[in-house]
Amino acid sequence: MEPEMWSEEEALQNYENLKSIVDEGISAASNSENLHDAKGILIEVQTHFKGLKLKREDRESLYSRLQEAFSLINRKIDDERLGFELEALSNYEELKPVIEEASRQAENNEDSRAVWSALLEIQARLKESRLLREHRDELYKLLQHAFEMIKLRRDEERRIFDQDAHQNYTRLKALVDKGLAQAEETHEYKETREFLKKIQSEFRGLKMVHEQREELYSRLQTAFDILGRRLDDFFRNKKKNWEVKMQFTVSRLSADVYELQTSLEKDEFYLKELEDQLEIVTSAGKEKDALAGLQARISSTRLTIDQKRRQISDLETDKDELQTRLNNPEE
Repeated sequence: MEPEMWSEEEALQNYENLKSIVDEGISAASNSENLHDAKGILIEVQTHFKGLKLKREDRESLYSRLQEAFSLINRKIDDERLGFELEALSNYEELKPVIEEASRQAENNEDSRAVWSALLEIQARLKESRLLREHRDELYKLLQHAFEMIKLRRDEERRIFDQDAHQNYTRLKALVDKGLAQAEETHEYKETREFLKKIQSEFRGLKMVHEQREELYSRLQTAFDILGRRLDDFFRNKKKNWEVKMQFTVSRLSADVYELQTSLEKDEFYLKELEDQLEIVTSAGKEKDALAGLQARISSTRLTIDQKRRQISDLETDKDELQTRLNNPEE
């Protein structure tokens, strides 16, 4: 539309309105922390110029200010991009040898757990680092290769572990079954306990699936429990048999003492008769042969009496000791 078709008053009003929009837009762009958002603000301001009735010099003045703002923002964007590229290149040069060393360790069968932890730390650094897309893709590819190497090694280690674990389970299960059977049937308690303890020692350091280890260890413990109960029963019966035997022995000793005492009483009565006869013979002054015969029988009877008294004393001592043991079995 030609200038003569609109009035200066309208152009002036448009100028004032647009100037306000330009001022606010430049101010908002200057204060924006995000340069791309700032540029978006200026682009939005630029759309207000289209089709607006303005004097040429007013349009050029406002448009010039807007372009200066664009230039300033673009320079900042270029500086930011350059700074990003320099930082990204530095990060790339720093991270690449670290990832290559971790990959070398992963390939050379070093401590997989430590290498895996190191790779996770590198992965976290990679996520946080500023990088060019092509560099990020390259480093992620190297990192993923290292992870895959460790996974392959772990799979192989797992395969070998499962194989060893199955063999160990089969061998140990046969031993546990044998130990359980012995615990239930044998009377060789000491030998069986030693056998079970030997089986128990086999568990230490043996590769085995946790559930299978728990299963066999539980069965082995059952064998120990069974053997323990049977051993308790054995000693209980043994103690009972011992008490019966001791009681019988005490009774027998009491009977022996009774018999000896009865016999001793007869011997003492017989000795009294002999001593009375000796006194009569001596008073009558009879033959020496009769006197000597009586004295010999008296001497023999006294010897027998002394022997029986010692026997009674010994038997009483034995009986008292046995009775004490019966009354205090723990001692």
